[in-house]
Amino acid sequence: MRARLVTLAVTLAIALALGSWLVRRGLSPARTGAPITASQGERLLSEVVRHVNEKWVDSTSVDDLYRRAALGMVQELDDPNTVYLPPDRLRRLRDVTSGSYVGVGTTVDAREGWITVIMPRPGAPADRAGIQSGDRLVEIEGQSMKGWTVSEATNALRGPIGSSVHLVIARRFGGARVPLTIVRSGIHVSSVQRAMLLEGKVGYYAITTFSDSTALEASAATDSLVAAGARSLVLDLRGNPGGLLTQGVAVADMFLDVGQRIVSTKGRPASANAVFVDHTGQRWPRLPIVVIVNGNTASAAEIVAGALQDHDRAIVIGRTTYGKGSAQTVVPLDSGAALKLTNALWYTPSGRSIDRPHRASSDAPAVADTTRPRYKTDRGRVVVGGGGIAPDVAVGDSTVPANERRWVMAVGSRLPAFREALSSAAADITRRREAKVPEFAVSSAMRDALWQAMAARQLVVPRDIYDEAHEAIDRVLGREIARQAFGPAGEQQRVVHLDPVVAAARRLLNGVAEPSALIARAAQASATPKPDSAR
Repeated sequence: MRARLVTLAVTLAIALALGSWLVRRGLSPARTGAPITASQGERLLSEVVRHVNEKWVDSTSVDDLYRRAALGMVQELDDPNTVYLPPDRLRRLRDVTSGSYVGVGTTVDAREGWITVIMPRPGAPADRAGIQSGDRLVEIEGQSMKGWTVSEATNALRGPIGSSVHLVIARRFGGARVPLTIVRSGIHVSSVQRAMLLEGKVGYYAITTFSDSTALEASAATDSLVAAGARSLVLDLRGNPGGLLTQGVAVADMFLDVGQRIVSTKGRPASANAVFVDHTGQRWPRLPIVVIVNGNTASAAEIVAGALQDHDRAIVIGRTTYGKGSAQTVVPLDSGAALKLTNALWYTPSGRSIDRPHRASSDAPAVADTTRPRYKTDRGRVVVGGGGIAPDVAVGDSTVPANERRWVMAVGSRLPAFREALSSAAADITRRREAKVPEFAVSSAMRDALWQAMAARQLVVPRDIYDEAHEAIDRVLGREIARQAFGPAGEQQRVVHLDPVVAAARRLLNGVAEPSALIARAAQASATPKPDSAR
């Protein structure tokens, strides 16, 4: 309430002071709409601060007024990536690019003023607590997280091993607020995860972030898969929020030819203009590649997808990426604070802007593909610009099915009870040895066991909602059983082998021996109408 009063008072004071200032200066009505000079603006701001400090009904310091003015100025830019960092927030910044830490195991990003979970790390404490992609972190230790930066949230989620952190999350669907107590554990973050050889000699791995060792890990994983017999590669970038620009460039460099452009940056200051090109030759030039993306693929991950797509080195499948195509610089201020300021935009080799125009609401309509500018790849294929990387072949649901939404809303704030029921039911099924291989089919009897475990904990959900959401329930129950019966490796094997988007990538790669043949097959696939069930 006090913040609102301050905002209202400052607004009124600006109006009063500006009117008084204009009258004293004797400006004519024709001049009142004219731009003011920098010195006039400084004078105006100082006068407003003085009036509020001397005459406002509540007392406040000049320092606090100037801080609020700085915050308001940055917020009015309507740029979610430009942030004013007062000294206390600046001190909480840490280097988050190391491979090991103690925390809860989430990949997060700032979305619409809130810290949003992009992906919980498989098997990490957050995943075990039931946190899902799209959930918002709204409180930590009783403090609102609205307006927090990613670095602040990351810092607060970390702590001594075995310590607890008290969170309140808002579920993606329904917005139910769920209090959770999560015990921190050691997290080793390998950028490359779930590397495995799939049927048809298809190599697969996921890159979950771009840290300081990503290129080395990706190179080693590719070498190992090729040595194991891989004749093609699926590179999964879904849920990857980005990270170090240099590592995104280095991963793209692995699959492109010397001299090919990877990405360029353009901004007003000369220092913000740069062109990044490939410096090393390919080691796997004949390896057909499919890159998988979704709406949570962002930043450096979009640079990789865009570069490989523009040079026709890979086919991109999935859903249009997030569109975080801006670069930021941290500018220290004399006061000890800092300004994290967007100073450039990224462009793919064909000249496409990755950046999507910021929308105040995620429910606002996206820019239609038909209105987005057209560009051409090296081979003349048409790709679109104007924000995000549009896939060559659209695969996977762009929205969560209504029955799954109803299920999540029905569980609501009883998420901890559901996680207990899930763990208990999976343990009973594992003891009975009902799952013989990680890819086992979830039976109706297994679903009934989970239903009974929920009932035992007074978690009542309408049976029709439960039954209609059986596909979503099968996913979480199957994963939990696989984890308990076969360990984390078995759980990840199940996730990858039963993933319909990975299956689509395998079908594209089936029998393809050269990258050029993959390009031709993808063109045919994207031109073929899909049945309603596959859209």
